[in-house]
Amino acid sequence: MFSILLLLFTVIPALEIYLLFNIGAQIGGLNTLFIVLFTGFTGAYLAKSQGLQILSRIQEDLSRGAVPANEFIHGLLVFGGGLLLLTPGFLTDIMGIAMVFPVTRIMIAHFFKSYFERAIQSGNVQFYSFSSGTRNQQESPGPNRQVGPDTYEAEFKKK
Repeated sequence: MFSILLLLFTVIPALEIYLLFNIGAQIGGLNTLFIVLFTGFTGAYLAKSQGLQILSRIQEDLSRGAVPANEFIHGLLVFGGGLLLLTPGFLTDIMGIAMVFPVTRIMIAHFFKSYFERAIQSGNVQFYSFSSGTRNQQESPGPNRQVGPDTYEAEFKKK
């Protein structure tokens, strides 16, 4: 985990700065600034349009009574891609474009789904849910169980 955080917060930004300076020296500072601004605006537009399409597909699935699991994955990828496109730099722009465009997003979503399926089957990834609602309390076994909004079922021993 530490190595991933080190990569995300030190190596990638340092590489982005290096690329910005080198490309800026090759094509000029104003052209580099224009490219960075263009990818930021284009990324925001693409993320918005793709996000709205995904949102409408989620609403269609919910109205049919289906669980929109794939659409949630695509929505997270579009959101992450939009954030990467808004971040100045060339590597983050390439990753963001890959996450926003539908063709490459499908491949990335398939990769993540298969990765998590393998990790769950091997026991390396486990999901836990924490809820404070009464529904969870009624279903959970234990000495104190809520049977109504203001009523708890409990056992006690006299000492």
